[in-house]
Amino acid sequence: MKTHAMASGLRVTLTKTELRALLTLARYGAEQVAAARHYYIVPQRQEAVAADVIQDLERGLASVEWKQAEARARREAPKREAERRAAREHHASVDGLTIWATLGDWTDVSADPDQTRWVETFHPDAREQGEIRRNVWRVYVTRGTAASDDFIVLPGDCTKTADRQDIEPLARRIIAKHQG
Repeated sequence: MKTHAMASGLRVTLTKTELRALLTLARYGAEQVAAARHYYIVPQRQEAVAADVIQDLERGLASVEWKQAEARARREAPKREAERRAAREHHASVDGLTIWATLGDWTDVSADPDQTRWVETFHPDAREQGEIRRNVWRVYVTRGTAASDDFIVLPGDCTKTADRQDIEPLARRIIAKHQG
C-alpha cells in the first residue's frame, strides 16, 4: 500500500489483494454498525459516506479486475489466433509436393459443369447457381517455392466433409490427374 498526503485528503494506492481486504473490512464494519445501532453513536453523514466508500471500493475492484482481464486477453490473443488458424489450416507433403488445405465455405463459380473453380462463399464472383460446400477443406497442391521459377499451383478441389482424413486422398487424386 502506498499513501500520499495531499492538502484535502489522502491518496491511497492498493494492490488487488489489499483492496479486497479493505472492502471486506468496510463491509463487515458497516454491518456491525447497522446490527448494533444502540452500541454505536455514528452520525448519519458518516453512515452515508461509509456506504459511498464501500460502493467506490467495489467499483474500483471491478475496474481493476476488468483491466487485468483485458491485459490477459491482449497477451493471449496471438496464441488464440494461432490456435484458430491451426484449426482452419492443414499442411502436408505428398510425393514431394506441398499440400495445404483451408477450412471454410466454398462456391463453385465455373461456368463449365465439367470443371470446378472454388472461391470463398462471400467472394463477389460467387454465383447462386454454383455448387456450395459448407465447412469443407479447400485443397491446394503446389510444386516448388514461390521464390523459384518452377513454382506451380495445380487446380485444387474441395472435400465433401470437414474430416481431415479426406484431404490426403483428394490431394493424391489431384496429383494423379495432373501428372498422368
